[in-house]
Amino acid sequence: MLFKNHDNKPQNSTLKLKDILSQKQINSVLYSDPFLKAGFISKLVSETKNDVLYVDLDLLYSGYIASGALTVQENLILYQPSGDDINDILTEILVKASMSQVLIIVDSINGLYNVLNYKKQAGKAVASIVMLLASTIRKTNSSIVIASMARYKREEGWVLSPTGKRFIETKNSKKILLEHGKEGIIVNLLGDSGKILLPAHSIPL
Repeated sequence: MLFKNHDNKPQNSTLKLKDILSQKQINSVLYSDPFLKAGFISKLVSETKNDVLYVDLDLLYSGYIASGALTVQENLILYQPSGDDINDILTEILVKASMSQVLIIVDSINGLYNVLNYKKQAGKAVASIVMLLASTIRKTNSSIVIASMARYKREEGWVLSPTGKRFIETKNSKKILLEHGKEGIIVNLLGDSGKILLPAHSIPL
């Protein structure tokens, strides 16, 4: 599923995703289809003027750039961490986020678990990283988006898919669910009881 060329006439969406993001909370983007996430994030990155520190852990976004489907913006710093350099990358991101206003994207939390699977307590390590990033962005009024492939289970709430690991939930988080719509992506603001349509023609992919 790609979103480009749904309409031969160029059109502009009035929705700016920065307007629905919180600078004081973790923006948790939940999805069941990776292409919905890719569409949402590609639009968010294209609209952002500040530096974007993109931690690409599932390499889907990097794949679109490599294929030419997306172009690299000058303000985009793309990281592709492994178990060997994850600590160095996180240190660099923390320093940058403490000095200027940035947008941090962690894509995805599922991939972060995979990178840290060599640790005995990977779950605690992931939670610690998320909390550290969240506390750092408050100093510069920066924003953080953490993407998670997840599903809702009645007895357990949101869990990561397909592993079933516990979803990291804090009081300081805003949950945004991405859903398929006939005309684009439905951005469901959980907790706010609001839904926004992200038209297909406004998405860079």
